[in-house]
Formats: sequence, C-alpha cells, structure tokens
Amino acid sequence: MTSAIDLSSLISPLLSLAATAGERISYFYTQDIDVLKKQDSSPVTIADEQSHLILKSGLEKLLPHVPIISEEDSSSWNFKKPIYWLIDPLDGTAGFVQKSKDFCINIALMENNHPILGLIHLPLTQETFYGYQGKAWLHVGDKTTPIHTRAVPPEGMTLLLGGYGKKYEEEEASFLKSCPVSTIKRLQSAIKFCYIAAGKADIYLRICPCSEWDTAAGQALVEAAGGSITTLTNSPFVYGKPQLINSSFVVLGTKNDTPLHA
Repeated sequence: MTSAIDLSSLISPLLSLAATAGERISYFYTQDIDVLKKQDSSPVTIADEQSHLILKSGLEKLLPHVPIISEEDSSSWNFKKPIYWLIDPLDGTAGFVQKSKDFCINIALMENNHPILGLIHLPLTQETFYGYQGKAWLHVGDKTTPIHTRAVPPEGMTLLLGGYGKKYEEEEASFLKSCPVSTIKRLQSAIKFCYIAAGKADIYLRICPCSEWDTAAGQALVEAAGGSITTLTNSPFVYGKPQLINSSFVVLGTKNDTPLHA
C-alpha cells in the first residue's frame, strides 16, 4: 500500500466526479448519436469521449502529479510511473449503444502495477461500488453501505460470463466441468465485478481477451470485498503487460487457494 496518498480522502471527490461523468453519459443515452469504430473495430461514441474529458480534468485536479491511462487516450498507454490512474470512461459501449443498462465507468488507482483503489459507477441507476484496503461499499444517493462477497450457496455457484457470443463456449464448458454451477448469467462490462463484490454471484469467468482498464477497478473492488482474481492456472493477475491486454482470468467471491483447472 502507498503511504504517500490518503486513499480515504479521495473517495468523496471521486464519487462526485463519477456522478458528473455518469450524468453526461446518461444524457447521451437518451439521444440518437453516431457510433464510430476504433482500429480494433470496437464501438466508440461521443459519450465515451465526453466522459473521458470530465474524468481526466477531475483526476488531474485531484492528484496533479499522477498520470492517467485512459482507454480513450492512446497517447497515455505508455506511461511508466509507480502510481497512476487506470480508467475506462465508458465500459460496455456496446451495451450503451444497444440501450441496455449494462455499462459503467471504471476508475482505478494503481501502485506498482497493482490496483489499490477501485470505483465502478453505474450511470443509469446512480450506484457506485468502491473498495480499498480490505473494505468495500455501495453508495447510492446519500446512503453508503458496506458490501462483502458471500460463501458459495448450498445450491451451487452463480456464474457470470461475458456477452461475446458462442465463440468461447467450448472453452468455458471445459474449464467449468468441476465447478458446482447452478445459475449462469451473461453480462457485458465490469458490472460483473460488482455482482461478485456485493455477494450476488460467486464466479466470473473471462476467456475472451480484454484490456487492463476493463479489470483494474473491478479487481480492487473484489479484493477489498473479500474475493480474488487470478489467471486460469491460479497465477497472480498482473498489470503493465504489452499493449495493456489481459489474457483469460477467473474472479471468485472467495480467496482462490485451490486451483481450478481447464
């Protein structure tokens, strides 16, 4: 943990900043807007860009000397600093475009390539999940409630999967043969981490590659709430990888002391 930054002092301004960006996203959610394609063919909209500008401005004022790596600013992706922000201004753009509620804002503070604080804001419900230093909370309106992961229910695990179609179903099935899964839900975006942290689900399996800004806030949140994230071979989940690309991983509501094998 860092001794240079009082993490608790960041929460109030981060809640306000995320809410402001969320309001802007919610405004565009009600509008007919153009959807463009990035080089990797993923969608991007004015909502992504506006949220990025709001977050970037606010984070620079909050911690002026801490760099910001954002999905929407490719010039930031090569920052090499011990402490930095890692953000996704609109995670789940596809869900946003489809007019689903399955999108969010991800904000993580990183130290030595490990997330030490994570915040995920859901613009439409105005729920904010955040965690650091072994504690996690859900903030809605004027109410803040502690949250924690749960023990696996007797009837079996609730499994969360991404919404990326049938391409990875065989790999998912192979990995999960030994898992007592009773319910499967498919969701887009880092909202899946919120379900795990709040004790509404037990395992999140990701086979399809994603980026580090998709997982950093969620990892900090889940770890603070009592859970874990590892590679599929039970190795530590690390950051600062080439092109900031994640390989497959599994998130559990409990500490992953026993490897799960594909």
